[in-house]
Amino acid sequence: MRQRHFVFILIVAMTFMAERALSDTASESRLLLLAPDIPGMSEPGGHGRDVETVVATLRECGWEADFVYQPFGRHLRTYQDLPSTAGVLTVPLSSVVDGYSTAAYVWYQNGAFYNASRVAPIETVEDLKGLKLVTFQDGIEILRLTERKDEFELLLEISNQTIHTRMLLMGRVDVILSDGGVVAAVAERIRGERRNGEAWPLENDEFVFSPIFTPTPYKMVFRDPGMAKAFDACFDRIRARGGIAGINAKFIDRYQSVLKFRYLGY
Repeated sequence: MRQRHFVFILIVAMTFMAERALSDTASESRLLLLAPDIPGMSEPGGHGRDVETVVATLRECGWEADFVYQPFGRHLRTYQDLPSTAGVLTVPLSSVVDGYSTAAYVWYQNGAFYNASRVAPIETVEDLKGLKLVTFQDGIEILRLTERKDEFELLLEISNQTIHTRMLLMGRVDVILSDGGVVAAVAERIRGERRNGEAWPLENDEFVFSPIFTPTPYKMVFRDPGMAKAFDACFDRIRARGGIAGINAKFIDRYQSVLKFRYLGY
């Protein structure tokens, strides 16, 4: 695993250096950033609530960026190992990462996503006892479940969140513990695909999101302290004009039928 990770880092570094060498007009205002690949939040092509917030803020500062997307968690390790990157997105606010941190720029609303036709109502973490759960990479630590693992029949960490939803739809797990917007985005795509004659979800299935965890703030980390300070100032200007609220609404409103106004107060 470490060998594959090293090879990937080497490829990224070589590609970036080649691009800079081929362009005599390469500007210092163009940054190479590491980002997590999270459905509906941060995806290749610059799509998603998280990455669009960053792009808008960078643009306010007069910067542009190239993003390298990796599974959540791995993107942080690659940032640490690849000095040619200018910064990294979606760092838990409490995490200590080499470089200079911004203030929180995005919040994820983690909670329980489950089939209410099969599982009793879930309103607190206590209601998860005895159930089969799946969460994202490092989710056990981020959601502070490390000391409670014995209370559940099953608790898995899987980085691919599409697998989470398929496991839930097939009845392999009872609950997904993740950001409500992410799960809603994945579920929408899976329903649209209906591959291999899949018959689920059934007509009587009722999927519910319950925000049983406190919203989790995330920050940017830059190698340059001036960039971190400028990012915060640019973010504040956009927020004051209503730009951040507009991005949030764009990605949250479409899933209101599932989230039912229980996502970050929207």
